Amino acid sequence: MRKHQTLKVLFITVLLTLVLLNANGENVKVRDIAKIVGLEEIQVSGYGVVVGLRGTGDNIKNEITRTSIMNYLNNLGINVSSTNISSKNIASVIVTGKISPFSKSGMTFDVNVSSIFDARSLEGGFLLKTLLKDIDGNIVGIAQGTIITPKSGIKTSGNIPGGGIVISNISKNFLQNGKIRLHFDDDSPQVISSFINTLKEQFEEVKITVEVEDLSTVSIEIPESFEGNEIEFISRIMNIEIEYTVTPTIVIDPKNNTLVISGNVSIQPVSISYKGMKIEFSEIGGIMEYGEIYSIPSNQLSEFVQFLFKNGFKSEDIINVISLMKEAGAIKVRIRTR
Repeated sequence: MRKHQTLKVLFITVLLTLVLLNANGENVKVRDIAKIVGLEEIQVSGYGVVVGLRGTGDNIKNEITRTSIMNYLNNLGINVSSTNISSKNIASVIVTGKISPFSKSGMTFDVNVSSIFDARSLEGGFLLKTLLKDIDGNIVGIAQGTIITPKSGIKTSGNIPGGGIVISNISKNFLQNGKIRLHFDDDSPQVISSFINTLKEQFEEVKITVEVEDLSTVSIEIPESFEGNEIEFISRIMNIEIEYTVTPTIVIDPKNNTLVISGNVSIQPVSISYKGMKIEFSEIGGIMEYGEIYSIPSNQLSEFVQFLFKNGFKSEDIINVISLMKEAGAIKVRIRTR
């Protein structure tokens, strides 16, 4: 890397936290590493309008935003035309949120709000009532409220704690032909085997029928003694403890330039090209070539990330390089984005 001609280090806030976990396995509850298929959180979204901005909203020439606020006012009985609207205090946004599969009408949930046009900031804005739909197009919630933006950094998105309200009872079908399906985070035969053995030990009093669908999914038949009381059966399953070797996880928060590595991750031999750079790793370390050749001290992912940071890489570049390594099979991790 050319050190940006003078090797200026960009002072980008990248938080790197390394938590070493027991590599030999630990006892964990099933609920922490698996989910019941059909009981996932429901993702909802909708189009909304934010008002009350301090001249940081969409350009007044944006017809969609102008038309949206005009329609809103007309629905309130205030007759206006788009030509009467010249304020930059409004902005079009996308509103998103997640609803529990057991939600009842009237329950609240947090929502995120993000600008979709050229607003410079949503700070101090108020989201007008917005209808939220699920993936099937059903209206399941509404959102409204004052937007909270980060104290520093990008302010074209924010959140409204408790700003969403469920408007219809959620009914999820998690029983299929008298069976429940359990999906594990890892596709490991050891995890499935440990679960099945422990499951049968925990339910010695009844016959348990388990079918392995693939390396991460099993289906379990509801025993006759639990018919009509499936929730208790599921609760007992999800509280079973099994021995589990934790897969290292990388949690990425691009909005706040945060990167958290959980576990000790080694980089296997690999060769990657990225933005004109060539990065190669052997069993003991690596090199990076970009005009000049740099020696990477070890093949530990945490040290490599620190190396990139110190040499002026932007957080988005670090994230992209890590993703390329995972795709190439050079690191065995789970990558999650907040």
